[in-house]
Amino acid sequence: MKNLEKTIKESFNLKLLYVEDNAEARETSLDIFEEFFDNIVVAVDGEDGLEKFKNNDIDLIITDIYMPKMSGLEMTEEIRKFDENITILVLSAYTQTDYFLKSIKLGVSGYLFKPLNLKQFTTSIYKSVQNINLKKENIAYKNSLEEKIQEQVEILREKDNLLLQQSKMAAMGEMIDIIAHQWRQPLGLILLNADLLYMNAEDNKKIAQQDIFNHCNKTSEHIKFLSSTLNEFRNFFRSDLNIKEISIKSLFESITVLLHDALVEDQIEIEIMAEDDILIDANANDIKHLIINLISNAKDKLKSNNVRNRKIWLKSWQKNGKTTIEVRDNGGGIPEEIIDKIFKLNFTTKSDNGGTGVGLYMCKLIANKYHALLSVSNDNGAVFKITFG
Repeated sequence: MKNLEKTIKESFNLKLLYVEDNAEARETSLDIFEEFFDNIVVAVDGEDGLEKFKNNDIDLIITDIYMPKMSGLEMTEEIRKFDENITILVLSAYTQTDYFLKSIKLGVSGYLFKPLNLKQFTTSIYKSVQNINLKKENIAYKNSLEEKIQEQVEILREKDNLLLQQSKMAAMGEMIDIIAHQWRQPLGLILLNADLLYMNAEDNKKIAQQDIFNHCNKTSEHIKFLSSTLNEFRNFFRSDLNIKEISIKSLFESITVLLHDALVEDQIEIEIMAEDDILIDANANDIKHLIINLISNAKDKLKSNNVRNRKIWLKSWQKNGKTTIEVRDNGGGIPEEIIDKIFKLNFTTKSDNGGTGVGLYMCKLIANKYHALLSVSNDNGAVFKITFG
């Protein structure tokens, strides 16, 4: 009795599709079904049942097997193309084995025999209702889980964007230092040329035309250098999101212009090894950011290890449809006990010198953005490879 009350309570809000071609049997069964279901959609044959299933949000199907036009099993087979999980009970006065085997293959949940036996019907409905509720709970849990996962993905994406912004701000600070250092000498020479001309004019000295030309030419060369470096810095900071075909060699050359004076000051030589026709589809500033981070990492290693004849190699090649960029140094390499950790967020060996553990993590994020593989190994120094394709 307790199960009966619980079954009626839980089944009352479910929508039942009842398919029966025999009018008398239909009326008799409906008298029982209406005690359990408040919302019943009735179909007079398999074709009618299939159409009403498509047009209604059905929770449970009870269908006769033998019907004209389309049998209950044929209808079930068609319904399974739309919903593999809906609970279906078959109703029949016959017990042929082949029909039951086919119904098993179609995933039928249970069987009811004519004439309906209330105890058997209650048991079947009870099991079906429990099954339906379990499926609904699983769907609700899955949807809730997907929402939570999506929320976490959004949080992580915002976090990565914030880290990328912080990394760019840090790079901007370094670049401003480089600009100041890189411009100091040419600006000083321009000022010196101007002072020399001014002093000669103030002393009423006769200035040879050739001297004026020389001063002007030197000043012009320095201004052109300042202008070219300014363009490189402007391009580096420009937030252009367009993906374009870019030359790796041109990218390397642009980076060496940006970092020239800082590398000279630290007595680091850069060697470029790349063909002109090696191209990738990417945002140039993204790849510059990645490579500059790797060069900065190599620069710090070369300095901290007091390496003589400091060198960084920028290489690129293509093989088997893949393009590889390599940044290699002769700084002694990365200790084997930490080499597997260096791309993790906040991992740093330079915390005493202001290291944040963001630089190499950002390199990994940028590589992932282009579905590229970023790897590291040791060979007399650190060897970083970014493989595209």
